[in-house]
Amino acid sequence: MKSHRSKYSLLRKSSRGAAAALALLALTLVGCRPQQQPDPASVDRVGLVLLSQATEVGAPAGQATFVELTTKRAEELMGSPFGAQVGTCDVSAAAAPTGGSVIGAPSGNRLLAGTIQLLTGATDYGSLERGPDGRYSLAAALAPLPTDGLSLQLAATGAFPAFNNVTVATGKTPTLQGFDAANITVNTRFGWTPGGANSAIILVGSDGTVAFSCVADDSLGAFSFPEATRAELTNAGFGTGSLDTLGRLTTTQARASSALLVVGALRLVNLGTEP
Repeated sequence: MKSHRSKYSLLRKSSRGAAAALALLALTLVGCRPQQQPDPASVDRVGLVLLSQATEVGAPAGQATFVELTTKRAEELMGSPFGAQVGTCDVSAAAAPTGGSVIGAPSGNRLLAGTIQLLTGATDYGSLERGPDGRYSLAAALAPLPTDGLSLQLAATGAFPAFNNVTVATGKTPTLQGFDAANITVNTRFGWTPGGANSAIILVGSDGTVAFSCVADDSLGAFSFPEATRAELTNAGFGTGSLDTLGRLTTTQARASSALLVVGALRLVNLGTEP
């Protein structure tokens, strides 16, 4: 499991959960495959749109990036949704510093694309606007991320094709079931209200010295540390800790011409078990 450590960013306390979940979101989205379009040779561009809601109230965050792929990366996009990340964990020092970008795009040339408009029904919800570095950030969205009714429009004003009326699955905030989030051991069986096949659960916690970050199959409603992770936690001295952040990551995919658009919606719950 040590090979996974470079893939995640962990911050202290509750902010560590958001950073780890967003980094994981970028990595798993890169590994998604386009539904109904199995031919990898036809995928030469990809756009990643990431929306996240950290609390039940307040404005969400949003980022996006667009790149031109190499053939090798296009083939990797044909892997199963969430790829090999499901069922794995990262173990690190609880005070590990943040590293890397929140947006982790596939290798390739960065592309300019048009403004991304988000709507709830016929009403403007917000837009993702491009900055000088080519990255996008969410502007104007003041309301929390809706649980349904969100759609996306992307104008063809750059090197990426237009996407019209893409219905975005935003999921619902997960709730815990059947275990004590303030009393986590290597043998804990995590439980939550299960979601759909196009979503995954993020579990982040620590004992104050050793931290863990795991991704689980949302549809199962339960997860236990893999044997290798239990051994790594034990060897690192993990005692009794807490689950600090729970997240649900829901994805939507759309195709236009040779371009793949992947939209992720991440709902985070700060469990408040850390001082």
